[in-house]
Amino acid sequence: MIAETKNIIRGSRRKKFLAFLPLFCLFVIIFAAFADFSGVYAFDAEMKNAKEIGVKDRIEIDFSQPIFLISANNIKISPDVDFSYNLLDNRKRLIIIPKSSLSFEQKYTVTLSGIRGIGGLSIDGRDFVFYTQSDPSANTVTKVSSAGSDQFGEMVLAKDKYIPPEKSRVKEDFHPEAHILTGKYIDISLAHQVMTLFEDGAEVNQFLVSTGKFGMPTPQGEFSVKTKELNHWSHQYKLWMPYSMEFNGPDFIHELPYWPNGYREGENHLGVKVSHGCVRLGIGPAKYVFDWAEIGTPVYVHK
Repeated sequence: MIAETKNIIRGSRRKKFLAFLPLFCLFVIIFAAFADFSGVYAFDAEMKNAKEIGVKDRIEIDFSQPIFLISANNIKISPDVDFSYNLLDNRKRLIIIPKSSLSFEQKYTVTLSGIRGIGGLSIDGRDFVFYTQSDPSANTVTKVSSAGSDQFGEMVLAKDKYIPPEKSRVKEDFHPEAHILTGKYIDISLAHQVMTLFEDGAEVNQFLVSTGKFGMPTPQGEFSVKTKELNHWSHQYKLWMPYSMEFNGPDFIHELPYWPNGYREGENHLGVKVSHGCVRLGIGPAKYVFDWAEIGTPVYVHK
């Protein structure tokens, strides 16, 4: 009798469980459909102020999920900098605070190793490169008097900081995202007529250019510097192209061309599509880019 009663109770419990099971499975399916587990299975970091920072600024790195494990040994700055650090925003933002001012116009690399997120994944050997700003006190102006009027002498520019001539300067606030994050590369925007130089994902300098006119457009795509000539002679157009760098067959990056009779393409064409497919730079920036780039430097041409 007792055994029969126990069997009846077990059978009743089994029926209730089987009746509840479909509802439980439905709940699991709905939860899985709407839950976002992407942050658990992906752990990444991004430097907030990656291009250029002030010598007294903090270094901020955002993570895709909260940090579970970190110490000062997981952070290295090169050249060496003594620092402290904090975690903010529910442990998703790393704030690195240099204990003394950084150096002006210096390239720094922050390397993260062995930092583990709450999902269990870790970041190992991840480098972030940034540059510090120029020293404003390095620019000095000497005031002189001539014929009763005040004039200003030539400005002494900060070390290693190239300031392009007025006609080659980019007038709009245009800063493309880095297409290549390692090493040097030349970025050319056809829509903006702007060349941007990048190194390790950081913007180095910008110049106005003149690219191919209608019917003879500058080709888009990924190329590289194949040859360099101080002054290339164009047999097709019978003109000289100073500081030439071939990147795609007949297409070169070069200074504004000039003809044997001495006539030179005007700087007023910078920012306008008037070339035969080449990318023309102004006087000064062309030599700067020629000296900066090497054979093999990538060239990325886009809209």
